[in-house]
Amino acid sequence: MNKVDSETAAERLLVQGYELVADAESADVVVFNTCSVREHAEERVYSRIGALKWEKLRRPSLIIAVMGCMAQNSAGAVFRRAPLVDIVCGPRQAARLGDFIAQARAGQRILAIDGGDRIRHHKAPRNVRVLDPADAPPFARCGSVRPVPYQAFVTIMQGCDNFCSYCIVPYVRGPEISRPAEEIIEEINRLVETGAREVTLLGQNVNSYGGGLPSLLRVIHNIPGLDRIRFVTSHPKDVTDDLLSTMAELPGVCNHLHAPAQSGSDSILKLMHRGYTRRQYDDMLERARRIVPDIEIASDFIVGFPGETEQDFEQTVQLVRSAGFNQCFIFKYSPRKGTRAAELIDDVPEEAKKRRNNELLAVQEEVSARRNRAKHGRILGVLVDGPSKSDPSKLAGRSPGYDIVVTEGPETLVGSIIDVRITDSTPLTLFGEIVKHAPAIR
Repeated sequence: MNKVDSETAAERLLVQGYELVADAESADVVVFNTCSVREHAEERVYSRIGALKWEKLRRPSLIIAVMGCMAQNSAGAVFRRAPLVDIVCGPRQAARLGDFIAQARAGQRILAIDGGDRIRHHKAPRNVRVLDPADAPPFARCGSVRPVPYQAFVTIMQGCDNFCSYCIVPYVRGPEISRPAEEIIEEINRLVETGAREVTLLGQNVNSYGGGLPSLLRVIHNIPGLDRIRFVTSHPKDVTDDLLSTMAELPGVCNHLHAPAQSGSDSILKLMHRGYTRRQYDDMLERARRIVPDIEIASDFIVGFPGETEQDFEQTVQLVRSAGFNQCFIFKYSPRKGTRAAELIDDVPEEAKKRRNNELLAVQEEVSARRNRAKHGRILGVLVDGPSKSDPSKLAGRSPGYDIVVTEGPETLVGSIIDVRITDSTPLTLFGEIVKHAPAIR
């Protein structure tokens, strides 16, 4: 979602005559697109803004903008902590960034965020103009800016209504808003016309899409020239049999499901306000693997949540061992001001959080290594991204299950879907040899 926001802002500025440059010293405008999920991400933003101090003093005309979730969450407080900043705008204001820059060039400092009683407008300094966000277009994007021409992200909904106790997203992204199917289809058709072969449908809780995600997938699947469809992120309680049956039925829908568990303990899940039990999550896994036999499932976990005992953590370890996740994203808990969990006592020592984090990573590494070894000899369709980061002489791409696959081959295959027989693996990567060039749905 953050990548889409950056692309949206960039394409609007390009239309207005700006061009991307390699470094801040060459720029007239520097835009920081920010995240608020973890405090560390916010601290990095302030550090990078501070690094521009001497450039801003040398060139007062340099415009510095902070957009995204941190901007929405901290609002006017950004100006006080980072006086160099000219513009602060929330994630739903990205399409208006060009207008804000024009006003900043005229000497104004701009704050443009969505309203709500949790947003602290009153913290804006007196010399900052607070703009009315009512006319902000929530899904304004043409898709002309994307790093890889044959892959594209398409936002189908924004916001979240779940209010998990640790999560700031509902407060910075707002309530769920689903995009009309006609707009989505129109955008995907434009993307395919400009070379996209794979699209990833985005939403904070993508499987609660208002028009019904299974119905949308069936319509999108019929778009000529579109080979692959992905979607992220899915809330486990909303993974229905209809959605799974649609994944199994449509060959162009990738067999990859990202369904964050966050914990394997019922008591912690309740404190997290996740809306399901461990047994219900296990049931979701069983249904997914029964209906989509070759499905690859990814998950997220938070360790060290307030009140998490060693027994709670061990239940999470057991879940990771038994679930057979393709990959896991594992984080140490840190309180986010404004969330319900921030009112709980952060009683797990930092050393315990680090140990649990490393232990769970090690368990998932074992699971991933075992699952990848089981793929030796299989032939997977791989959409080639480009040269491998670890060995530029080879090609790398993704399987439908989102495995990283590395193989030898000519650069002319970049952007193609090829058949690769898996011959070796590590916990993170599959290695193989090309069977044949097969630019078809895989």
